[in-house]
Amino acid sequence: MEGVKRYYDSLETRLGNWMVYGGRAHLGYYAKDVWWPFPIRRALVAMEDHLFASLRLNPGAYVLDAGCGDGQVAIYPAQKGLRICAIDVLSLQVMQAQQNVRKAISKVDGDLGSRSALNALTVQQGDYHHLQPMASGSFDGVYTTETLVHATDLDRVVSEFYRVLRPGGRIAFYEYDHWSGENSSGREGVEDKVRLYGAIAGAGGQTCEPPLEKEVEGFDGDGDGDDATEGLLKALSRAGFVDIQEQDLSRNVTPLIRFLAFFLFVPSVVVSVLGLEAYFINTVAIVANYRRGWRYIAVTARKPESR
Repeated sequence: MEGVKRYYDSLETRLGNWMVYGGRAHLGYYAKDVWWPFPIRRALVAMEDHLFASLRLNPGAYVLDAGCGDGQVAIYPAQKGLRICAIDVLSLQVMQAQQNVRKAISKVDGDLGSRSALNALTVQQGDYHHLQPMASGSFDGVYTTETLVHATDLDRVVSEFYRVLRPGGRIAFYEYDHWSGENSSGREGVEDKVRLYGAIAGAGGQTCEPPLEKEVEGFDGDGDGDDATEGLLKALSRAGFVDIQEQDLSRNVTPLIRFLAFFLFVPSVVVSVLGLEAYFINTVAIVANYRRGWRYIAVTARKPESR
């Protein structure tokens, strides 16, 4: 947790989230490959619409936002009618999210439905590795937006999600695919620092999950790229999820990643030469990830109905 706190408390992370993402702190969705990624906010909302649609839940459904950050993402589906319980492991993020929810409520003018939905949005400190305070079968859905990178025990996290979901409940994970362990750029030193200073699971020799003993249907393990997300998909299968689907959204996030990578290329070289990655890891990570070609995926699944 200390690494996660250090990462999100860093000045570079806080300024970047504010200046580039307006606090939403996730990539935007572009239906077409464009060279000019602006306005960014429209793409950010489009990604949240994509997530909302992938949950396939009706208004009034009770949903867990696991790793809510400053709460901007949680506010959006709440305004669309979902009852959101948002958690984050960092107390400062929780306080900021609570403040943002209050601001959103104050801006509602005359729309009693929106005000009621936002009033139902709760934000509390919590760790998605340990959801014991939450009752089994209490949620209709669970989603994450670029937060599973910090999971140090993926199997435990996924099992906890499974437990707190009701039968038939759905999950949606919108994440960088960092589970494959591939290194296509050949720049191991840079990517090791990205994992370490970015508090990405796998840094420091840790692994997200134990060795896999059985295959998931459709993932052949032959190294040809078809099983790139097998770490996450197999974890979902082991937990008992069904209808596991993965959608590659890499092309849809490329416009913003490409723009930032070009803009930050020279600064990233300077940071690397001076050995300042601990202070400017996002600058280095964006360029390294673009050169490497990390995949961005949307993974959905369902807890089976009771028999």
